[in-house]
Amino acid sequence: MKAFRAVITADMVNYTQFSREETAVWLEEMLTVLHQNQNFNWALRPEIYRGDSFQAVLKNTDEVMRVAILARACIRKHAPNADMRIAIGIGQTEQLTDRPGTSDGEAFRLSGHLADKIRQQKARIGIALPKPSEPLTATLDLLETVIESWTAAQSQVVEALLLGKNVTQIAEMLSISQPAASQRVASSKWWAIESFIATFPKQLLLYTKR
Repeated sequence: MKAFRAVITADMVNYTQFSREETAVWLEEMLTVLHQNQNFNWALRPEIYRGDSFQAVLKNTDEVMRVAILARACIRKHAPNADMRIAIGIGQTEQLTDRPGTSDGEAFRLSGHLADKIRQQKARIGIALPKPSEPLTATLDLLETVIESWTAAQSQVVEALLLGKNVTQIAEMLSISQPAASQRVASSKWWAIESFIATFPKQLLLYTKR
């Protein structure tokens, strides 16, 4: 039986509040970060469509939550109202072409169906699996309470942490003191994000075991 894959369907929140030039730069920058991260094993690399959205397929489903949180941090660092909605479908991808838009399968359908519903949900990261997964959905609701409180500065720090930067490197990058960098790390509730990402594969396994 084929391995499960993760299909990500995402669109930018409050897209019309910003200029087309701004959002184009922000989205391209985010995609560059996702493309260049060697921890992500892409079946199909993230590709922008419709101007404000992107879609991608991950071979390793364990990494999908890191991708989702990183994508949101990349966008949220630019403006208070900038954000992403991310609908994750996990399942089989029976028809995988060279582009997400022409591919099909269980994971694509799960992701697409969730993308249609996620606008009515409070959490901006959603996950759809072949089996019911209400406990995991409830955990994502709690995750949202952390992410939605990030300032632009905190989002910038979380992005750096997700890319493997330490406090010293973050302080140098932002031209701030190490205590100031440490304070931003603490105020972003990084410890909770880090723990969630580390344990996510075990949570996911509860719903994908065969």
